[in-house]
Amino acid sequence: MSKIDILLATYNGAEYIATQVRSLQSQTFADWCLLVHDDGSTDNTLEIIAQFAETDKRIRIVNDGKRFHNCALNFMHLLGVSDAPFCIFCDQDDVWLENKLQVMYDAIVSKDNTQPQAVYSNSFVYNPDVPTIGGSASLCLPTCVKDVLFMNAGIQGCALMFNAALRSICRNVPKVVAMHDHVVTLAAATFGTLTYVDRHLMLYRRHEKAVTGPTAKRLTDRIAPFFDSTKTVLDKKHYAAIQSFMETYNSLISDKDKAIFFDFLRFEKQGRIRRALHVFAKGYKLYGRSSILAFKMLVRNLV
Repeated sequence: MSKIDILLATYNGAEYIATQVRSLQSQTFADWCLLVHDDGSTDNTLEIIAQFAETDKRIRIVNDGKRFHNCALNFMHLLGVSDAPFCIFCDQDDVWLENKLQVMYDAIVSKDNTQPQAVYSNSFVYNPDVPTIGGSASLCLPTCVKDVLFMNAGIQGCALMFNAALRSICRNVPKVVAMHDHVVTLAAATFGTLTYVDRHLMLYRRHEKAVTGPTAKRLTDRIAPFFDSTKTVLDKKHYAAIQSFMETYNSLISDKDKAIFFDFLRFEKQGRIRRALHVFAKGYKLYGRSSILAFKMLVRNLV
């Protein structure tokens, strides 16, 4: 058994997949297994991976015939295949810096891994059409449930390493999943410890075929769209996913965190001014600040 399972969900990723796999093979931490599950690619993604697997026994293609037509569910499926003490998601189009796994492993192995644990790092925003690489893909740096609820996302899955205890919980997949990393981030904040490793360990590639949208490098660029009153504070799918998370894991959630989730649901019944005051009164944050979230509450509908 390897110490780390790298979980790679693929779909028509032939253009970038070889570069990503080579970056995994260049890791200074070598005790890993790459588990690949394809979601019905019509290009030569699987052929490329199979070529790597011929010469690198750490690479395993999971051929179980299952198709999800959904990248989040494809990633969640891989949790059931993984059996290493630690695991990390891997997108098909990024580039990992050679010390990524070592830094993340050193951070998580120092924790009490009898309890659910997750550590996460940052990454540089990489656009091949732009001459410079820089900025930070992650500007929200949550450590608790209240920090996660209004993110409209989770921590980047490929920046998040978590242990077997947390994986075991997340194998019980909620009926509504916005994204795989949203589930794991919520679970880490609710049931365990979520720790930020202040390092940029990956090139987060942005391109027109990416599943997620454009990524601004600076906080000011992320906040500027808040003035668009035609959008909502939370998109409907992430709001439904939070409700589904509560239903799925209700018996495991502590009374303290249940109180937070039920308080969160109160926002939907309030007007904009009351919601903004509620943010300050209860300490909810976005990008580490209650003021940013309160402003967003004032200019937008909730859902």
